[in-house]
Amino acid sequence: QPITTILSGPAAGALGAAMIAGHAGFDQILTLDGGGTSTDVTVVREGRPALTTEGRVGRHPTKIPMIDIVTVGTGGGSIAWISPEGGLKVGPRSAGADPGPLCYGRGGAEPTLTDAHLVLGRIPPALLGGRVPLDVDAARAGLETLASGLGLETEECAEGILEIAAWNQANAIRQVTVRKGLDVRDFAMVTFGGSGSLQACRLLDLLGLSAVVVPPDPGNVSAFGLLTVDVRNDEVQTFVTRTSEIDLDELGTVYDELEERARQALDAEGFPRDQQHIERSADLRYDGQAFEVRVAAPDGAVEAGFVAEVVRNFHDEHEALYDYCYRDRPEQIVELVNLRVAGVGPITTPTIRPRHEGDGDPARALLGNRDVYFDGRWHDVPRYERSHLLAKDLVVGPAIIEEFGSTIPLLPTCTAEVD
Repeated sequence: QPITTILSGPAAGALGAAMIAGHAGFDQILTLDGGGTSTDVTVVREGRPALTTEGRVGRHPTKIPMIDIVTVGTGGGSIAWISPEGGLKVGPRSAGADPGPLCYGRGGAEPTLTDAHLVLGRIPPALLGGRVPLDVDAARAGLETLASGLGLETEECAEGILEIAAWNQANAIRQVTVRKGLDVRDFAMVTFGGSGSLQACRLLDLLGLSAVVVPPDPGNVSAFGLLTVDVRNDEVQTFVTRTSEIDLDELGTVYDELEERARQALDAEGFPRDQQHIERSADLRYDGQAFEVRVAAPDGAVEAGFVAEVVRNFHDEHEALYDYCYRDRPEQIVELVNLRVAGVGPITTPTIRPRHEGDGDPARALLGNRDVYFDGRWHDVPRYERSHLLAKDLVVGPAIIEEFGSTIPLLPTCTAEVD
């Protein structure tokens, strides 16, 4: 079933982020995976990412169960440009990895988000621990040309590029929260990917988030997530009927057949039957709706109380998603549309090692200072090496926290504490 690998990289990142955030005490999170060409966001509630069967890849609908991911064309290589109307735009075109941003020195001809971060001092003049030197002068020259077309100073233009990029990412987050009836302020956010943490502080302010969690080695979170995922096979059967007219024997037979198919798939994967876990669910809707809501279905025999529990779960979930339901209107018809069974084969997940505790003083990790542009002016900002920070260390902004594959710019209004 090769279609099940679609968006598996971003999905693995969301699962890895959920596990890491759970260890840090957060079970209601938004995941933000920032890469070179795009940003992927999704919602995790009670440790479980939101699922959908209405996903799309380009113009192609994908009807398989998959993690509900929204992608926006904003990443480190996103190109900044002037629209025909004279406004500043960022993305969705990207310079990619080759030729890449101007500062890569590989023939890039247009300024990118990475160039703006570099000119403002938000990222170091060499990446990957100094192995990839960046051309600051080339980035500045490209931004000066763009800024002159807008009538702005170079730093103003660069800061404007970062602001537009942050709003692009914030709007993607609103698509998976506000548009689904969720209050974004109830969530913490986990940022990962090479560029995911660069806008963390600004997004915290824009969205009113409770906190941002930045895992160690954020560029590896998707790879780590692949090691945390149980084997899962999904089986589905259309079963369109009104819940008031369900034949319980037929319903039970279909669920039994789906369960056996799921178990046979896990047998082939090498999981003994006593280790297999089966999850039932169903898609329901109110009469006249063109979309369904998936809800959990109880285990065990399909008896009289089975349908009542599924309908009750549907009312609850519909109200949580859309702020209304017809629980108290028995004349409102509820339809069952699909029956689903997931067969899960549990794997041994990696452990997360705790960070050694420090004394709260981050001075041991101090690398020196660098001029960084925040809030319309230059600041003399301390730089810290993340691997030398210990648990309970507190870094007060403005500051820069650097590690091998990522950077966290702390705005003057932010503080960072090591978990």
